[in-house]
Amino acid sequence: MSGQILSGIGCVLLGTFPLVAWWFAMFSDSDWGEAAREMLDGAFNLGRNTVAVIEPAVGGFLFFGGMLLLAQAAGFDGEDPVALVFGVPALVSLVVAVLGLIPVRLPGWMYPEWHEERRWRRREQAEWEAKYGSKDEGDGRTD
Repeated sequence: MSGQILSGIGCVLLGTFPLVAWWFAMFSDSDWGEAAREMLDGAFNLGRNTVAVIEPAVGGFLFFGGMLLLAQAAGFDGEDPVALVFGVPALVSLVVAVLGLIPVRLPGWMYPEWHEERRWRRREQAEWEAKYGSKDEGDGRTD
C-alpha cells in the first residue's frame, strides 16, 4: 500500500516535469523556454513530433497513471468511475506517445517554431505601433 502511494506520487511528479517543460518549449520566450527547446533538440530528440506530441503525451501518461495508482491505493478499484477517469486518459496518452513516433507532418500550430514565429510577429507589430502610433501595416486598412 505505501509502495503504491509512493509510486503514485513519484509518477505524478515525474509527469508534471515534461508537461511544464512542454509548456515552456511551446509558449515561452524566456530562458526556461529556450532551455526546454535546446534540451529536446539534443539527446532527447525522437523525431519531428517530439515536442509537439511525444513530450505532452508521456507527461500525461505519467501524471494520469500516477493519479490512477493513488486512486487504487485509496480503494477505488477498476470498476469505479474514478479509476476510469484516470485510467482512460493514461492509456490514450500512451497510445498518442507511441503514434507520435511516426514522422507525420502536423499542423503548424502544433510546433514550437510556429509559436516562436507568431510571438516574433506580434512583438514586431507592437514595436511598429509604438514607434509610429498606428495599426497601419501598409495595406491601407487602419482597423
